Amino acid sequence: MSVAAVAAGCADGGAAERTEPPPPSRLTVTIGDEGAEAFRVPLDCDVADRATCAEILAALRERAGRESCGPGGGGPGRIVVEGTIEGARVRGEADRATDCGERLYEWVLDALGPAAAASAATAPARSGTTASASASSPAG
Repeated sequence: MSVAAVAAGCADGGAAERTEPPPPSRLTVTIGDEGAEAFRVPLDCDVADRATCAEILAALRERAGRESCGPGGGGPGRIVVEGTIEGARVRGEADRATDCGERLYEWVLDALGPAAAASAATAPARSGTTASASASSPAG
């Protein structure tokens, strides 16, 4: 087939429409307390942090599916998860005021792995503090 024939096939609408790929799937987990500066963990959900993102998204889905929550221990800590997954905006947050919030808080910290969780718990966060956390979730 000649180059002209291939070009003609494309020019008459024979080619499928091109669509832009979705933006990269990324989450940012912000950990902090009221009045304290936050510790941020950026996650690349397409490649490096895929398993961690899957765990965090599972935690958010489980929390959303709960009909009621009881009182929690009320300990310090707040987590906000924001980002984009396959082009869709994602946002969730938890504090420890309810048992649901405590469960989500701990689930997200576990998904981030011990290094990020320890840093968030022990380091006084400074404005703009970030960490990279590539953690894998437990198999199962």
